[in-house]
Amino acid sequence: MLGLSPWLSILVVLLLALVVRQIPEPRRSRRLASRTLGVLDGRWTPVVVGVLTGVTTMFVWGSLSRTAVVHDESAYLLQAQIFSRFRFTMPTPPLPQFFEQLYVNLRPALFSKYPPGTSLLLAPGVMFGMPGLPVVVMNALSGALVFALARRYAGGVAALLTWLLWSTSFPVLYFHAMYLSEVPSSLAWLAAWWGVARWATSGRVRDLAVAALALALCAVTRPLTAAALALSVGVVMLLVVRRRDGAPARPRSGEIATLAAAALLAFTFVGMWSWRSTGDPFTTPLSLYTRRYVPFERLGFGAHEADRPSAKLPWDQRVTDLSFFEEHRVHRAATLPATAFARARMIGRDMWYDWRGGLAVVALVGLVGAPPALWIGLGALAVQLLLYLLYAHPARWSLYYIEGLPVLAFATVLGILRILELGARRALSSRARLTAVAVLLLAIVYPAVVTIRQVRVQIDSDHAYYEAFLASLPPEPDTAIVFVRYAPSHNDGLSLVRNVPDARSARLWIVYDRGAENAQLLRLAPRRKAYLFDEGSWALKPIESARSTEE
Repeated sequence: MLGLSPWLSILVVLLLALVVRQIPEPRRSRRLASRTLGVLDGRWTPVVVGVLTGVTTMFVWGSLSRTAVVHDESAYLLQAQIFSRFRFTMPTPPLPQFFEQLYVNLRPALFSKYPPGTSLLLAPGVMFGMPGLPVVVMNALSGALVFALARRYAGGVAALLTWLLWSTSFPVLYFHAMYLSEVPSSLAWLAAWWGVARWATSGRVRDLAVAALALALCAVTRPLTAAALALSVGVVMLLVVRRRDGAPARPRSGEIATLAAAALLAFTFVGMWSWRSTGDPFTTPLSLYTRRYVPFERLGFGAHEADRPSAKLPWDQRVTDLSFFEEHRVHRAATLPATAFARARMIGRDMWYDWRGGLAVVALVGLVGAPPALWIGLGALAVQLLLYLLYAHPARWSLYYIEGLPVLAFATVLGILRILELGARRALSSRARLTAVAVLLLAIVYPAVVTIRQVRVQIDSDHAYYEAFLASLPPEPDTAIVFVRYAPSHNDGLSLVRNVPDARSARLWIVYDRGAENAQLLRLAPRRKAYLFDEGSWALKPIESARSTEE
């Protein structure tokens, strides 16, 4: 970050308010300013903004074929690789205890625990060797929708600034350059609200269908987040129907059919996904994984000691699961107010960090006279926060609420514009608005560029660990087994052991070092060369015999 005072942002806004107050409005400059600002109202402007968003993601990520970093990414990408083969599962690898991987089921077959939406969207990119391409496209669509929604309710100037604040925030830059479910869920939220907004004024079923399909996508991607979205959308729809030309407060048959069809589509697909994965349409891969590895991982409060993770799990998996167990154990109804405050504080930090800190106060000003759309967005974010109070997670995991950041950016921009109007004691003229936009762009773009470069460096650093490991592996065309022995200082959030869709035909088996048990796996693959990778010394050592793995 820049390390600047958080109050610098307020100072810039206040000084700008004094500047625009002194700006006269000659007729000729008014026409020129109006034409310049008119570009923001153009039909293709959201497309341009979307492309810029996608290009930014490509830059900070550095490649469309990046490896996964965190456990979640690995699980999503593995399932995408399986889907790209037009299959739901792949055979269990031999002696699965060597191949244990967080968030991946190994029995009765190989498949991720996560809902299928994210992996389905990644699969086309995997097929063409560019798994990051769908992520870039989704971010581009999200950027276009952020701009379009803000423009719909507050005009082009507010839309441009909202998009800029949102798209250059550190969490969006960083987490949207990953194979995570929050990328499609963010798109689903924006698309759902776009469809509802258009349906509210047009009454067209096709606009409602956009919202319904977005809800279905969110349901098969992040179910609890989808529940918050569905509740918020449902309330808004009922209010719209109630006020529709004085008609009775009931939806039309076409609208009911559209929503029912989307819900049926989502439930049918989940049932088929479960049946093809676990063999039971009522047992999802998520519930199977939870029952087998983390029975405490459920909605509610507290955890039973009997559900403590098994000591037989690999070291990094056990350490990670134990940390989750502790979160659930201390998650109590009595502490919900403190929990809600801590999580809300972290959500605010994501938007108003470092030099942006003072803009949190500006956002409060934006609430005065704000359009209903802002209150609806804030309400949806509040519903999401309340629903997630049923689930134990560290407050720092504000990633779970990243879908609400466009709303906070919008409130901030409305506050900036309101302060400028108060300073000018009148509605901003075209020339004053153009001046304000120019100054604010200069004030935002520089720190944005610095932040983008910092995120690029951070992402390169994140990938360096696994890429260095890959560089140390046996070269082609050797087939080998690499036993991984973690150092005592190993970061349990990262893993070197990752499954591939078809272990039997894979050139490399990267598995856990299980000491004397390694001989069992060696006997199953006598033609594979054997190596031990010691993380502590960062060295790859040939194994001459099964006995040497016991050392």
